[in-house]
Amino acid sequence: MAASWARLQTELAARRVADDQVDFSTTAPFDGLRLVGGVDISYPRGVSDTAVVALTVLAFPSLHVLYAHSEPVAITAPYVAGFLAFREAAAYHAAFDRLRRTQPELWPQVVLVDGNGTLHPRRFGSACHVGVGLDVPTVGVAKNLLHIDGAGVDARGLKRLFAQDAQLVEVPIAADGEVLGMAVAPAGGCATNPVFVSPGHRVSMRTAVDLVRRCSVHRVPEPIRVADQQSREIARQMEPPSNG
Repeated sequence: MAASWARLQTELAARRVADDQVDFSTTAPFDGLRLVGGVDISYPRGVSDTAVVALTVLAFPSLHVLYAHSEPVAITAPYVAGFLAFREAAAYHAAFDRLRRTQPELWPQVVLVDGNGTLHPRRFGSACHVGVGLDVPTVGVAKNLLHIDGAGVDARGLKRLFAQDAQLVEVPIAADGEVLGMAVAPAGGCATNPVFVSPGHRVSMRTAVDLVRRCSVHRVPEPIRVADQQSREIARQMEPPSNG
């Protein structure tokens, strides 16, 4: 299974667009950008075959929530490290299908995905899958640093760098001479613990980093943070009662 998934990732990666192909200005203050989406999936403890997917759409630059929907989804594919998108992509696509049916006027111009884009062993993480699959501009924003052979950095060391230098904004994460992503401190000094940003599809590295910082009030950018809160709340309600 992993071998066939790896081959498919390689095929899909050939369709990924690395440059900015968006309908808004890619320099701050991002003139023309009105709608930013965020997606997240949470897993209830003690439930093996169901997750909760959440999709949000926020107004930009106010970051007011215009759309938020979360619902349980069946999960049929097993978890395999480095292939999370094959477990979750169908759920994300269902969430976007619902948005297209019910409120197409809120279709986002760019989507922040809770996961990685090019910061991935095969340079094709969940944000790339979502972007290429839907042909929508995407950015990967991960809370934890995925291990990548040859990257030569670790999350603790990066966190120390940001804690020691309040002016530090970003640190490149590279492997084999290629910058795959950035450790990014959110704007306004709201957190010193970085998030890990990488392009998904139709968004450049520079635009991805600048956009994530512009969408951040807390550590995690608001479209993902709101989606995470929604999916976690429903996931908690689904958890079986403790015997203790």
